[in-house]
Amino acid sequence: MCFVAWDDWLRNQSDCRIKSKYFEIAAQVGVPIDSSAAVVRNPLGRDTCDHDGLSMTNRYKTVLLLGAPGAGKGTQGNILGTIPGFYHCSCGDVFRQIDISSELGKIFYEYSSRGELVPDDVTVKMWAQSIHAHTVLSEYKPHADLLILDGIPRTVEQAKLMEKHIEVLKIIHLYCNDEEAMFERLRRRALKANRLDDADEKVIRHRWDVYEAETRPVVDYYPKELLFEVNSLGSPAMILHDILDVVAPIQDQVFKNPLQD
Repeated sequence: MCFVAWDDWLRNQSDCRIKSKYFEIAAQVGVPIDSSAAVVRNPLGRDTCDHDGLSMTNRYKTVLLLGAPGAGKGTQGNILGTIPGFYHCSCGDVFRQIDISSELGKIFYEYSSRGELVPDDVTVKMWAQSIHAHTVLSEYKPHADLLILDGIPRTVEQAKLMEKHIEVLKIIHLYCNDEEAMFERLRRRALKANRLDDADEKVIRHRWDVYEAETRPVVDYYPKELLFEVNSLGSPAMILHDILDVVAPIQDQVFKNPLQD
């Protein structure tokens, strides 16, 4: 029987529908799949995917961007993601790209269609599958790229579940001591995007309250020595300057020069 080098094959595909059928096709042609751990094994026996977690030495080297709604996590993450040696992953993008015909996608749709929060374990599983897909496509190279996470973990439980996937090297906390200034930023952002409902003060305050109750404790969950605080009311350029002062040495120390790879 002829075996296909699945990782190499998938890298050359540009059709998202083909990518989403990766595991299904592998099963159809006889590549063994461990469905309980979502592991695909090639003919030589090497595991190419393990959504139940990586070994402690192979966890993704990660910097977390944490902060309240409107703090600029996405803005800074997107900028960092354009710099060689950094890879930005937004949890919002994971949700937007989910295939709702997949097993996890159906669970996600079931909760989101009712306006309910997706359970932490499902969220982390969706993220793990998504980030692995990006490694298979060589968009994210764990041996050369520092992973910048934005929007996940959102809860302490998610932080615990993700410990088997990521090694957190630093936490950039974009803080703001002026709630009214942040609310005004959120209102302007919503109006600019023509999302009138999101500009409502009640909606904004609810998002802030959810952050304080569920996500703010994530900052306190990690060791204090990992924490670096940046005032999110500064200019985007100055905020980026402060962040790079911290993450650039980490990237260089862990990966050396990615352009040499």
